[in-house]
Order: sequence, then C-alpha cells, then structure tokens
Amino acid sequence: MGGIETYVRELYPAILEARPDLRISMFVNDQGRELIASEQWADSVRLVTHPLLGVRGARALGEALLVDSIARRRGCELLHSVALTAPLRPSVPSVVMVADVTWLREPGAVPRLTRALWKTLVIPAARRARRLIAISESARDEIAEDFRVPLDRIDVIPLGPGTNGVVQPTDEGELRERLRLGSGPVVLAVSAFLAHKNVQRLVEALPAIRTEVSDVTLVLCGNWTPLQEEVRARTEALGVRDAVVMPGWVSAADLEGLYRLAACFVLPSRREGFGLPVLEAMHRGVPVACSSTSAVPEVAGDAASYFAPESPREIAAAVTEILGDPARAAELADKGRKRAELFTWRRTAEQTLATFERALA
Repeated sequence: MGGIETYVRELYPAILEARPDLRISMFVNDQGRELIASEQWADSVRLVTHPLLGVRGARALGEALLVDSIARRRGCELLHSVALTAPLRPSVPSVVMVADVTWLREPGAVPRLTRALWKTLVIPAARRARRLIAISESARDEIAEDFRVPLDRIDVIPLGPGTNGVVQPTDEGELRERLRLGSGPVVLAVSAFLAHKNVQRLVEALPAIRTEVSDVTLVLCGNWTPLQEEVRARTEALGVRDAVVMPGWVSAADLEGLYRLAACFVLPSRREGFGLPVLEAMHRGVPVACSSTSAVPEVAGDAASYFAPESPREIAAAVTEILGDPARAAELADKGRKRAELFTWRRTAEQTLATFERALA
C-alpha cells in the first residue's frame, strides 16, 4: 500500500521501542498477516485476522462496520485506524490518520464509486473519532475544511524519513542491464500512476531534458493503473519511448539500488499529504526536484529545486539544473541529507503516543 504500508512498518517498531509496556493488536487480512509476520518486531504484537476483514472490494465497509466489535471483544482501550477508513460508530476511543483529502479534491484520484463510498463512510467516522492525525499543516487545513472538523481536534504529526534502507541494494550493473537503463544518468520517480501524481507532465518534460542531456533515462516506479497505458502512449507520441522505463512495483532491493544509482529524484505531484519519497531520496543523498504545491515544500524545505507541477518547461529546467551542474547537485544532496535528519520515526512515534493519551483523556 505504498506510503501507508511504510507508515505501519516504520511507526510501530518505534512505538514499541518508546513504550515497550503497550499491548498491541494489529487487525489484518491474510496478506497483511504474512507481510507483518516477516518483520523483526512481529513477535511483539498480536496479529488478528477475521474472514470478513480486508476482503477485496469491501475493505472500507469492513473497517466501518466490523473492526470496532473486534477491538471491543479483544479488550482494546483505543483503536488507531491508519488508512482513512474507521468505525462509523466507535464504542472504543478512536484515532484516525487521514493522510490527505486528494480523493475529495481531485476527481480523477479514485474511481467515482470509491469516492462516493468514502464520502459516506470516511467523513462521518472522522467526525466521531476522538482525535484525527494529519501528516502536514497543509493536509490538516484541508481536512478541517472538507470534513468540517475543528482544527483543535487534528494533530499534525510529520512522518519519518521513509523506509529504513537496511536492505541490501541490487547491484547497479545488474539493474542497468535488466531494466535496460543504458550507461547515462538516471532520473527516478517513485509514484503510483494516478492523475494527481502528474507523471504525464514529467514525461512531457523529457524531450527538453534530453536536449540538454541526450543519454538520460527516466525510471517511473509504481504499481500499474490504467493511466500507465496513457503515459506509455504519450512517450511514443513524444518520441521518448526508448528513454522511459516503467518497471511497475519493484522489490525493496531494486528500489534501494535505483536510489543508489539515480542522479536526480523527481516528485511531480499536484497534491500530496506529505511526500514521503522526497525524504527517502534525501536520506540517501539523491538531489531532489519537486513540485511547489500542497505539503511538499513543508517536507523538502530549502533542500530541493522546485517547479510548478503543470509546467513541463519548469520541470525540465529543475531537472537539467541538477544533471548539468555537479556543484548544484552536490549542494542539494548535502542539504537533503541534513533535511532528512530532522524527520525521525521515533519523533513520529512519541507524538502519536501523545495523541493516544489525548484521545483517552
């Protein structure tokens, strides 16, 4: 689940480290049990499944109607819902993390039926929760406005610096050969193929980038959606098909290897609740070019080259500045490492625990 999965995998070991006395039950489907069971900290939590939990096409309904009764039977004192959907009428004190309201403000972000379902389930559940967690000031303001929830019930808790990067990265030579990356510089984008992620504008910037750096390759990592076929068609229309690689969802080792070999990381999104890949790239010393909208500047600070996300010309200028100026690239890489150090999962855990205390009080 992208950023939400990273949130769970990184936050909860940090919570366990900060409060080893807590008894934590995680309500997961069978696939979730398998994923979490592989974590080193899995023995410190109880993994709870239910035949109706996480059923494809009915996950939101399960979380709205089923999870509260499971939590109550388990004797839970507080329920932390990490992926937007939550019990409609919680009898257990409820804390809900709402990453963003992109699905409300960007009609193409989710299917129309999903949007209608979430409006029916998510907003009432959020209003009845004891506390809401937003991951940026920008997201908090939009949540308060769209959900009509008082600002003082929403705690802003920034995330940590993405995945921990301890996995052994795939060798650069193997990646270049297997993914046909050539020998030139690689521009990396890690993004789902969704309309608001704005990948198409990045592709439209590629001809101008290649004018300055002819052997550049753009790698677009992300799970498949129908939009990917539109992006592929756009690369062919622009004559850059040979310079764009779309490997789909890559393994942790491959992603780590791609971060290692990338000359530049790009986040072209029109809207983000946070922008976790920006910190992942900065943490690894990759210079970043990113959009100047929504929550992204809160995360990137002065450690990125910014562009207006709707302007292929500005995107191309920001990327070619990094690729063509080693001193600027080194400056951004150094600033990025220092910026990423300001975000820790331990701090996220401590602030989340404080929200739990407020909810219980």
